[in-house]
Amino acid sequence: MVKNLSWVGTLASIIGSFIIAFGYMKLGYMAFLLGSTSWLLVGLLKNDRPLIVLNGTFFVANIIGIVRAFQ
Repeated sequence: MVKNLSWVGTLASIIGSFIIAFGYMKLGYMAFLLGSTSWLLVGLLKNDRPLIVLNGTFFVANIIGIVRAFQ
């Protein structure tokens, strides 16, 4: 399960970065949100605090990005 979540997080983050690079902010932030959520879950399952802090922060930043993009 952790391996699959890691790959979901990796692919969603890569795809999100390209989507944002092409100017589709709403969709890009949603992909980034999936990536950060996946990695946050991996961190929680593995009790990896640096990963939890990093992706918890990314999760909040992505929520802010989504809210701002839809305003």
